[in-house]
Amino acid sequence: MTGRALGILARPVGVIVGVLVVFFLLDSSFRRVEAGASAWVLHTLGVADEAVVLVPGSSVAVFPQSAGPFLATVTSSCSSLSSLLAVAFLGLFTPRRAPVRRVAALVAACAVILAGNLARIAASLAIGLAAGPASLVLFHDWVGSLFAFAYTVGGYLLMLWVLLPRNDEGGDVPQIVRSYRSGVGVV
Repeated sequence: MTGRALGILARPVGVIVGVLVVFFLLDSSFRRVEAGASAWVLHTLGVADEAVVLVPGSSVAVFPQSAGPFLATVTSSCSSLSSLLAVAFLGLFTPRRAPVRRVAALVAACAVILAGNLARIAASLAIGLAAGPASLVLFHDWVGSLFAFAYTVGGYLLMLWVLLPRNDEGGDVPQIVRSYRSGVGVV
C-alpha cells in the first residue's frame, strides 16, 4: 500500500476508532440521562409521578393499572448516542464551511436526533403504561426502529441542508452549472 493510500485511509479509520472510544466512555452516563429525560417528558405531559419512576442506573419502573409493574431499561441499542456520534463524525467528511455554520448544522442535527429518541423512549414507556410490557416491547421493536431510522437520517439531512451552499451562494458549483440554473446558455 502506498503512502498516499495510507494517508487517505487514516482519516476514516481514525474516525471509527474515535467513535468507538467516545461511545464506550459516555454510554452508561448518557443512557441514564436519556432514561431520566424520558420520564420527565411523560411527567410533563401529565403522567403521574408514581406511574413512571426513574430508578438507579438507566432504568425506569413502570406501574401500569392493567398489569403488574415492570422495569424498562434503556440499553446501549436504545440510546441515541450511537446516532449522535455517527452524525457528528460524518460531519468531518462534509464540505468545509464557516465554523459558525458547521457548529449550527451539527447542533441542529443532534437536536433532531436527541429529541426523536426521547420521543421514541417516552412513547414506548407510555405504550407500556397503557398496555403492559409486551406492548412496550412490540412498539419499541417495530415503531421504535422506524423512529430511529427517521430521526437519524432526518438529522443528517438537516445537517447537510445547513452546510451545503444555496443556489444564490454559488459555492463550489462550476460556472456551467450556475449558468444552467440561471437560464443563461453557455456557448
